[in-house]
Amino acid sequence: MTEEEIITAIEVTGGSSDDGKLLPNLLESTQTTGIQVEEVLADTAYSGSTNLKLLQEQNITATIPLNPSVYSSRSQGDGFLYVKDADAVQCPAGHLSVRKSRQGKKNVGTNQVMVYYFDVEKCKTCPLRDGCYNPGARTKTYSIRLISKHHEQQMKYEQTSLFQMRKRRRSNIEHKNAELKIYHGMTRARYRGLFGMKIQAYLTAFAVNAKRMTRLQDQKKASLLSGSSPFSGQNSSSP
Repeated sequence: MTEEEIITAIEVTGGSSDDGKLLPNLLESTQTTGIQVEEVLADTAYSGSTNLKLLQEQNITATIPLNPSVYSSRSQGDGFLYVKDADAVQCPAGHLSVRKSRQGKKNVGTNQVMVYYFDVEKCKTCPLRDGCYNPGARTKTYSIRLISKHHEQQMKYEQTSLFQMRKRRRSNIEHKNAELKIYHGMTRARYRGLFGMKIQAYLTAFAVNAKRMTRLQDQKKASLLSGSSPFSGQNSSSP
């Protein structure tokens, strides 16, 4: 939906579908209409690294809050510390990890994990082993989630006042959802099956868009008579 509240694309799926994976289709469908998307406002479900990569590569501002788990991986407060000079993790007892390995696949929309291994012989006699080392375990590891460069860039933007100001605009999509449900019957499916639901969604969106365009035209005519601007806004999209 644009900031003028014109619905530009719809994806109808089953209830178990991941909303975030639908962003590329919504973006492409919107761009196909001729709209030049400069910014996307969406909720946390759309903050995966794959989506951020797509938007950043097209120089589209992603006003999308990151999942809190992205930040929690930076500071876990459990006494384990990453030592940059040694490229190792130090446990609460002061012992450094002896090796590491990267786990997880690249370019699958999730961050990889760096697993650090400790000398088990030291763990067996460590005074802090209770609750840290399981007796009889062959290994002692500590994992740190690696943040993708796309999440890094998003984290910096999320700390700006511009992000805080722009993210409030996303509430407009909730108003549109309420309009669709309360005044146009989208609370209940009229037909069985996904195809029937698509027909209902497309026809409802068409009707709502027609109403909105008519209102915008009336506002434009009124503003021309008064000499003021009817509306202003960026070309943004809100899934």
